[in-house]
Amino acid sequence: MSDKPQAYAPGVYGLVGGAVNVYILDDADSGVTIIDAGLPLAAGRVLGLIRDIGRKPEDVKHILITHADVDHVGSLKPLVDATGADVVASAESETFIRRRSNPPHIALPMSLLSRAVSLVFRRAVPVNRIVAGSDVLDIAGGIRVIATPGHTPDHVSYFWERERVLFSGDLLNNTDGLRLTPPRITWSMAAAHDSARKVLALNPAVICAGHGDVWLAEKEPERIEALLASLPDDGEAS
Repeated sequence: MSDKPQAYAPGVYGLVGGAVNVYILDDADSGVTIIDAGLPLAAGRVLGLIRDIGRKPEDVKHILITHADVDHVGSLKPLVDATGADVVASAESETFIRRRSNPPHIALPMSLLSRAVSLVFRRAVPVNRIVAGSDVLDIAGGIRVIATPGHTPDHVSYFWERERVLFSGDLLNNTDGLRLTPPRITWSMAAAHDSARKVLALNPAVICAGHGDVWLAEKEPERIEALLASLPDDGEAS
C-alpha cells in the first residue's frame, strides 16, 4: 500500500488542516508549483511534502502567492532559496512582500503583533512576475488569475482550468463549512461578496482554501448555489 500523500485532484496535494494550508500542484510538463508559502519556519514541511510525492526541491518552478499576510508568505524566502522558483504575485502583494509588511485587514492589537512577527521572521524576496485579474499562467495547461480583493486589498485567487480547481486563499475558508472569511478579519466585505460571486460563477469542482478542509463539489454539490444565494446585494452589510 502506497504511503504517497492524498491527492485532492490530479496532481494536487497539500499541507491541510493546520494553522494555514499550503498546496502544491505537480504537473509533468510544468514541474511543481507551490501555492502560498505558509507560516515562518514551515519550509521544511513543504519541502518534505514535495519529497513525499517523489519530487525534488529543484523541480519547483513557481510559487504563487494569493496575498501577503505573514501566514501565507512567512516561509517564502527559504522556499525560494531551496528551490530557485519564480515568485508570482499581484502588484499590491509585491509591495507588501518587499516591505515585509502585511496588508490591512485586522484591528489593533493583532495588527501590531502580526507586524512584529513579520519584521522578525520575514525576509524580502523578489517577485518575478506581477499578475492581475484575467492573466493566464502557462502552468499545467493554464491557470487563470482572478482579482479577488476582500479579505485583503491585494488578494488574488488562482483557477486551474483543466481540473476546475480553485485556489482561493483567504477569500473563502472551510473551517466550519464553506463560507467567506469572517468580517472581523476582512478588509472589505462588500469587495469580498463581489469576489466570491466571481469565483463561484466558475463552478469549481475543488476549492483549496487557505484554512480548513479542501472542499469537493462531489461531496456537497448544492453548496455553491446556496453560498451564492446567501450573499447580500452589493453595498448591503453582511
